[in-house]
Amino acid sequence: MKDLLFIVPMKDPKLAKSRLSEVLPDAVRARLALALYQRMLGFLAEAQPDVDVLVVSESETIAAEARLFLQQQSNGLNAAVGEGAAWAKAQGYAAICVLPADLADPSAEDLARLLALRGGVVLAPAHDGGTNALLVSPPDAIEFCYGKGSCKAHQNAAAAAGVPCTIVPLESFKYDIDTSADLARVRGVEWA
Repeated sequence: MKDLLFIVPMKDPKLAKSRLSEVLPDAVRARLALALYQRMLGFLAEAQPDVDVLVVSESETIAAEARLFLQQQSNGLNAAVGEGAAWAKAQGYAAICVLPADLADPSAEDLARLLALRGGVVLAPAHDGGTNALLVSPPDAIEFCYGKGSCKAHQNAAAAAGVPCTIVPLESFKYDIDTSADLARVRGVEWA
């Protein structure tokens, strides 16, 4: 049995970051989404080089960047994560860690803290009540509940499934980049 699989769900860059449409033109939003995705893959390769990363997307552009790629069959984030979790279970992984491609500035130390907490469901909440990191063991232990208030919804899903749930606030996992306020917050972040 394999230990852990990272899952990075990723929209087609041309369709991503729609909440930024009031402040960024389409082409810039697509470039931002792609840059954030590439940055996340680089972060994981450096922070956890021995852990496999599965990218789930409908986009051929995204597929070209991924070592492990799963063509998304249904629509939406919950479906993408569910498909990734099913693939992980079929491949014999004991756990999955779902990370959004658009985390503003994740740290290797915070990721290590998250991964040290195994068993059931471990959540790193976003500043707005969302879920910016989700560690699940086994991969299909819960129904995925991304969307507004997803941190609480994932807690409820764990309770309904009879699975232990741990909340771990991680400073570097609090923010993703979805809105103009998020962009303003990360102006000083290095994007190299």
